[in-house]
Amino acid sequence: MLAFAVLWVGYALILVLIAKYSRSRDALLPGRVGVVVQALAYVATYISAVALVGFGGLCYLFGLQMLLVAAGNVWFGTWFVYRYLAWPTRLWQRKLDARTPAELLAKAYRVPALQTFIGALSVVLLVVYGSAVFKGAAVMVAGVLPIPVNAALLVLVAIVGLSVIWGGLRGVLYTEALQGLVMIVGVGALLIALLKAVGGPVYGLQQLAALPPAKGADNGFLALSSGAGGLNVIFLAVVTSIGIWAQPQLIQRHFALRSVEETRRAAPLAMLALSVVVGGAYFASALSRVMLGDGISNPDIVLPTLVHRLLPAFGQQLFALAIVSASLSTASALLHIASGSLGRDVLRKELKGWSWRAVVLLCTLGSGLFALKSGSIIAVICATSWTLLACAIMVPYLALLAFGPKAGPQAAFASSIGGFAASVAWYAAAYASTSKGLTGLAAPGILGAIHPIVPGVLASAVILALCAKTVGVKREARAEA
Repeated sequence: MLAFAVLWVGYALILVLIAKYSRSRDALLPGRVGVVVQALAYVATYISAVALVGFGGLCYLFGLQMLLVAAGNVWFGTWFVYRYLAWPTRLWQRKLDARTPAELLAKAYRVPALQTFIGALSVVLLVVYGSAVFKGAAVMVAGVLPIPVNAALLVLVAIVGLSVIWGGLRGVLYTEALQGLVMIVGVGALLIALLKAVGGPVYGLQQLAALPPAKGADNGFLALSSGAGGLNVIFLAVVTSIGIWAQPQLIQRHFALRSVEETRRAAPLAMLALSVVVGGAYFASALSRVMLGDGISNPDIVLPTLVHRLLPAFGQQLFALAIVSASLSTASALLHIASGSLGRDVLRKELKGWSWRAVVLLCTLGSGLFALKSGSIIAVICATSWTLLACAIMVPYLALLAFGPKAGPQAAFASSIGGFAASVAWYAAAYASTSKGLTGLAAPGILGAIHPIVPGVLASAVILALCAKTVGVKREARAEA
């Protein structure tokens, strides 16, 4: 146990030291960062322990259809982003000298209120979401070391807070790169051990195909489910692969790019790393049904159960380190962008010295305090944060990259608020998974299974188009007059 404690203490010290000695002058801009670091940091920010443990457990219930989510993450969440979004974002950021995604949109469309709205939304949603990430990491640490969960939580929050304060965005990118590497090693070790245990991938798939259909896999474990089950998998892929286009913590990663060539080099590295981490974890979790049978009712214990059965003591510690790395890399990204949004977008401060330390301290305390709570409102915010941010940001962001700020300030602001409001309304009154518990209402039939990201983004797009058209008509009338 002493050797394992040394491993964890050493890991924590390395993270803090990397952040401290790789920092840049501007806390919100990364400065010069290598391609490998950028690719690994993008993956580490993208993938949290929720994706590995939570979605991994869903693979046990649903089978290989969950690989649709992994494929979406690799191709739409990574290849498409680097091919079409990353470099244009960097060009606009450099042209406007923006420090945050909210500031980029506000300056581009010349509507300061948009910066405040998106900044405030980012602070609230990402601080609360970060608290859940911290709590998950603390539970994992408490499970492998003889310390209470709250003590582990305090230590983890302090480590991430110090890393963000000392390192700024550049330090966060370097610590995330290390954590991404740990994730690859941990998941890779588990996948190799499982394939050996089931007799290899081909024989393992044959055994999985022979299993009878179940509730979560009504067409078998190698096919997409029929009805609402398959629809849920598709929407999960959409939210985690397309909804991430507009996540502020990932948009800000593009600020580190220096050239189109660097963008092209980062893409395959990030895709490969993501394929190993997400594809490996999901494939292992789906095959785990061959070993574990159908007796597990709580999907969250699938991966931990596999790890304890297949890996030796050191391997178990290594995988726990990978899960904690997934959590802390996401937490550091969330804490950094939330702090930048609070200071730069909401308070409109130049974040240097003590002003930077103060906003990071506030957001760190907020995440830590929320992590100590377990209220239903916090759970709802955590589950909906990606969708709400996507609906508020995606349409004006994509419109800017595709057409420039032609839509105008009113259209951009109305589109952002309208998309956010539509998604909230759908969650509350139509989406059966949440609305029945919140208001007792639900849309009839299959409509109740439509994820709120669809009506939210559609409403945002329609509002942008209508407002832009109205502005265009007014301009033509003035010109004729």
